[in-house]
Amino acid sequence: MMENDFNIEEPHYLLDSNIVSEIIKPLPDFNVIKKLAEYSSDCAIASSSWQELLYGMYRMPEGMNKKYLEKFLIDDVMENFKVITYSKKSAEIHADIRAKCEKLGKPAPFADSLIASIALANHMVLVTRNTKHFEAIQEVSELQIENWFDPSTGSGTTKTIIV
Repeated sequence: MMENDFNIEEPHYLLDSNIVSEIIKPLPDFNVIKKLAEYSSDCAIASSSWQELLYGMYRMPEGMNKKYLEKFLIDDVMENFKVITYSKKSAEIHADIRAKCEKLGKPAPFADSLIASIALANHMVLVTRNTKHFEAIQEVSELQIENWFDPSTGSGTTKTIIV
């Protein structure tokens, strides 16, 4: 199902919302910030992660924290990261991996399989802290994951499970 349409000019890393939200924390994880500084021009976010970030902001009460988050999302996130959308190809991959996970008796949560399908459709490495959420998906696909919270991962140490 995967076509050979890799574009070297496109971003290589797809950031989960837990990676993007780390940037704005008062005490962000050093390893995450280091990786983002090193690879920022090679990173993008999924449209589903953009939705999660916006939803979190919209739920906040009016005030300085909400204004600060809105400024961060517009001025920093949108300026620095391309948003990769859910395409027809993503949908086909999404359906396939969800069905395969169910057949294994390990149903994949919709949101996790959605971002995984976007990464797979675009030949990207998914960067997330929640690596366990994607283990079943890795059993049925070529999904590559990196956890930038872990100093031993990244840049050549991508965990890949191919069945």
